[in-house]
Order: sequence, then structure tokens, then C-alpha cells
Amino acid sequence: MVFATVPRGVQWMYSVRGIVGPVRFQRSVPVSAAAVLLIGFSLLLGACGTVPPGTAGSPPASSTGTGSSPGGSSSAPPSSAAPESPSPTPTPPASSEPPERPAVDCKKLKCIALTYDDGPSPGTTPELIKILKKYKAKATFFQLGNLAAEYPELVKEIHDMGSEVANHSWDHDSLDRKSVDGAYMDMKKASEAIEKACGCRITLMRPPYGATDKGVDKATKKLGLAQILWDVDTLDWESHDPYDIKSKVLHSAAKNRIVLMHDIHQTTIDAQEDIIEGLQDKGYTLVTVSEMLGKTTPGKRYPKSWAHYGN
Repeated sequence: MVFATVPRGVQWMYSVRGIVGPVRFQRSVPVSAAAVLLIGFSLLLGACGTVPPGTAGSPPASSTGTGSSPGGSSSAPPSSAAPESPSPTPTPPASSEPPERPAVDCKKLKCIALTYDDGPSPGTTPELIKILKKYKAKATFFQLGNLAAEYPELVKEIHDMGSEVANHSWDHDSLDRKSVDGAYMDMKKASEAIEKACGCRITLMRPPYGATDKGVDKATKKLGLAQILWDVDTLDWESHDPYDIKSKVLHSAAKNRIVLMHDIHQTTIDAQEDIIEGLQDKGYTLVTVSEMLGKTTPGKRYPKSWAHYGN
């Protein structure tokens, strides 16, 4: 028979059918190897049936069979319920701004800016919008505030397609004949109507008839508007001849020039496809005034050739 000794003062724990009790040996006693194995096996069974200290067990089930939250509410679904499908990602609200487009570098490209005054006109402007879209061309529209207020949908369509809207006074009065405050209030009223229609901020204006002076300079500076005049005057309002209008543009075109036309005349609209095709065939990129000039200075006149006009 094999005997083993247990040191004095060592407490052994054993578990038989869930009953735990101590066996304390006060002195060295002979213990058979089988007894030692039996006690060790009992300890192993007891350890496997307990939760280690510091480890949280499963939450107790409530009387309804659902798990309880720490606050006592029964908001958790039964374990047998199918998991909820994930909520769809919310769609962000549409922006009033046009989609972002690659920057145009007119220092490298052969740019030209077509501009149209005195609209928007429901009889002619929609056709011009279609032509610009067809050729993926952009332009700048200097609009009257009273017409922008009457036809806001045209203002917004121009802005949304990537072209530019700008101020051309409220109703085409000569601003140089007004006081500084009078010119300021006229343009302010026009800007408010155009900005309300397009949902955008405008930074450019063109004085009717090109009539500007130091008073207009002060008023536009106060409003945060740069003055945009022109390099090429087609005189389309005078000739009403599509061929003549086209010829003036194509013969006078040059890099970074600004062309003046009016989108209220059908004869001007009739010339546009030939003008745009002719310019693109010559390698021009048709851009807005802001794309061509970049950041402008409020109150300042562009092009430079107009710097001292009316002073």
C-alpha cells in the first residue's frame, strides 16, 4: 500500500454532489494514493461548476422571460427574437450650391467669358440655357433685380447648371446719375432679389450702359461687388443680325477676354450655336467671369482698360 503525508495545518477542500466541506489535517497522517486522487478529482469537479471571481454571469431572466436593464425596465427583446435590421443611412439634404467641379486654370487654358445682360427673359433665356448645356459651356448673366424677382426659376436654373448670375441694377437705371446712397440702395435691392432666387451669394455687377464713376465705385465697394465691364461689345442690341453678332465675337476673340451680349434678343440667341462652336473649334474654354478672373476686389473695375473711365 502506498502512503502520502500532508503537512500540518494545510486545509483541503472537496466537493461531492455540490456539498463542499473542509478536511483539516492537524498532523501528518498516512493517506493512500487512491484517497489523494479521489480528493483531487472532487476538487476539479467543484472548480468546473463555479464562476471565476470577477466574471459576470448571464443576466437573470425576468418573470416574462426577457432580460432586465440596470434600471429595471424590460426593453431588451427575448433571446429567441430575430435581430433588428440596421437602420438605413439618412440621405443628406440637397445643397443649393451646384455640384463641385474641377478648378479651371485660365493661366494655362485659352479661356473666354461670354456674358449676357438685361435678363432673365422667359421668351429667350430658356433657349440659351439649353444651348449652353448642349455644348457644356458656361457663361455669366448680369440680371435685373425686378426680372429676377419675377422669374426666379430661371435664375436658379442658370446657377444650378454651373453658370454665374450677377447684378445689373434693379431696373436698368444709370447708376452714375444717382447719389452714392441711391446707387447703393438700387444695387442692394437687386442683389437681394437675385440671391433669394439662386440661393447663392453674388460678388459681381455690371453698371447699365457701362456708366460708372467714383460714386458707383464707392457704392459697389460697400456692397462687396466688383464691377465687370467688357473687352468685346457685339452691339447685338443695335444690329439684330445673327451673322454680324457671330462675326464680331469670332473676329475679336482673344484669351481671357470678356464678351458683351444680351439674352433678351432672339437674334442674339440665334447666333449662339455658331459662336460657341466657332470658339471651341479655336480651342477656347468657355468659362464664367469668376472662373477667369479668380478673386476680385469689391469696387474695382475689370478689365483694367476701364480703370479710369468716368473719373
